[in-house]
Amino acid sequence: MEQLNAALIRFVEQQNLYNEAYGLFKNHDLRPREQQHQLQVDERIPLSPELQYLYSHYEMMDEQAKGTLKMKSAAVEIGDAALISFVPPEHLHRQQLGHRWIGMNEPYEESASWQKNHVVIANFNDDPIIVDTAAPNSPVYAAFAGEEPQLIADSLTDFFNALAILIEAARAYAGELKDEETYETKPEYLEHVEPILNDLLGEEHTAHLFEYLSFC
Repeated sequence: MEQLNAALIRFVEQQNLYNEAYGLFKNHDLRPREQQHQLQVDERIPLSPELQYLYSHYEMMDEQAKGTLKMKSAAVEIGDAALISFVPPEHLHRQQLGHRWIGMNEPYEESASWQKNHVVIANFNDDPIIVDTAAPNSPVYAAFAGEEPQLIADSLTDFFNALAILIEAARAYAGELKDEETYETKPEYLEHVEPILNDLLGEEHTAHLFEYLSFC
């Protein structure tokens, strides 16, 4: 888990630097736990070793969710271009509703088309980020609602390294990644991050990530 730990440290560093300078939220982030945490996860949801490490060593903070029925989540900003919400382990069951489990009321039906080893850990615009918990290194997929998931990173480690790259570059643009007139992602930002991500993820995975984040 050394590589995953290094990626998470890098990610949290860039997240915190961005939040201190340009962040829109307070106490609404992903941060290291002071001590290893005993997980509270629905027994029907499989966790890979990488997800177990993430959830036992890192906490999803959401001050606004305290004392409410709101699903707790950590807000990860990529400038003004994207806001990704990561749910904590205790809310993973609720995060799977509409994906693995479908229906309007309990008891929910299990979708015949959803792979049980696919676990939704986060979302952007209500579209899921998915970890394949049965594959080595926990590959990460992203999907628009109702469409086939596309691979965006061969491992959870690569995924968090990619987020760190995107956030660090967003700081270089003072968080202003969208063109004020067209509201499209600034081409100079994409030209900055694309070759770095291609080296990390590969061109196909980078293209899928950009499409998911509506960068292109």
